[in-house]
Amino acid sequence: MRSLCLGIIVLLFTNFVSAYATYEPPTQQEKNIFSQLLDEFQKDDVTKKDVTDVIQTFGKPLIISFPCNSNDTNNFVVAVITTRLNKFDDTAVHEDQVIGGTYTWNCLITTEAEKVTLQCNNELRLNSNILLNGTGVDPTVHQVEDQVVLYHEFLHGQLMIDAMKSSGVWRHEICNKTPQETMDYSYADPDHKIINPLQSQFASELMEEHGGGVITKFIQPNETQKGNFATTVFKISSYPQFRNGGEITLRAVNIDNTEFGSANNVVFLNGTLIDKTEPGIAWFYISSNQTSQMLQYESNPLWEKRIAGLWANGQVRDSDFDNMLQNLSGHQITGNAIPYWLKNIASWWFEGKIDDSTFLNLIEYLISNKIIS
Repeated sequence: MRSLCLGIIVLLFTNFVSAYATYEPPTQQEKNIFSQLLDEFQKDDVTKKDVTDVIQTFGKPLIISFPCNSNDTNNFVVAVITTRLNKFDDTAVHEDQVIGGTYTWNCLITTEAEKVTLQCNNELRLNSNILLNGTGVDPTVHQVEDQVVLYHEFLHGQLMIDAMKSSGVWRHEICNKTPQETMDYSYADPDHKIINPLQSQFASELMEEHGGGVITKFIQPNETQKGNFATTVFKISSYPQFRNGGEITLRAVNIDNTEFGSANNVVFLNGTLIDKTEPGIAWFYISSNQTSQMLQYESNPLWEKRIAGLWANGQVRDSDFDNMLQNLSGHQITGNAIPYWLKNIASWWFEGKIDDSTFLNLIEYLISNKIIS
């Protein structure tokens, strides 16, 4: 019998920067990694947004030009866009986040005789430690994540190029830009509102090609207690392709203090939103194991005690406690008529004042006598 193998690393897939910085040539290792990843990326036949324009800018300039309207401040705009590989900045790696790469928009803007010229010398940086599997994840997940990192970075470039080529709003703004005003880089999607769904679909299809899958979990701020949350993500039995074993790897954005594991067939996730006003996203990469034996699901008392303690202190919702009771007891719990005094008992269990069997026997008694249901 084998237990489900769980790995945990919080990864910030990519980082978008808009700045004008000093160029540092990439290392030979970084050049080799980029060449290999680009070759693999262009061979992938899964569904993905066309990023041909940004890939072109690595080899030759992409020139976009258009006239402004007669009543605009300026009369013509020309953008010349190139991208080059830059040496990765180690200072971009933070204590609790692992950065796979960055894409930087560096546009020097000049205005002369009502003509606006954008000379954009953009830079791509790739973290070779991560892309060479420095996090030690499953090889299949590692291969897919490398492709996701590159795709994500390309999207930061392509989305901005798309705006330059076709967005009436962006063109109106640049045509009426004064020399003192800065350029709007928001179309490169620094907040990942567009990129996250695209990369999720891309990663999922790549994993499916390898017999695995990706499950995306969004944690909304209103689903937390002051940023803290404890939630179930999925039932392993719902994915029969993994009945012979597998490994789950977690990647997360805007989530800290992350804990996850399995108990009674359910994968759970605990954590804290870093920015409590923005949602957190967790990607669960599931790799199948065709040679292992049937999974064995065991209770995880440490997680269950944590949920009980958080619930007793009002830090997680009643529904989270209900899910924990359901996992612990194996009974369906709807949350109806759970007595308030049970919070005291839950707190005692969390603090070790009563043992596991005492708490479980009490829950079984409450369920069998329909005191909770």
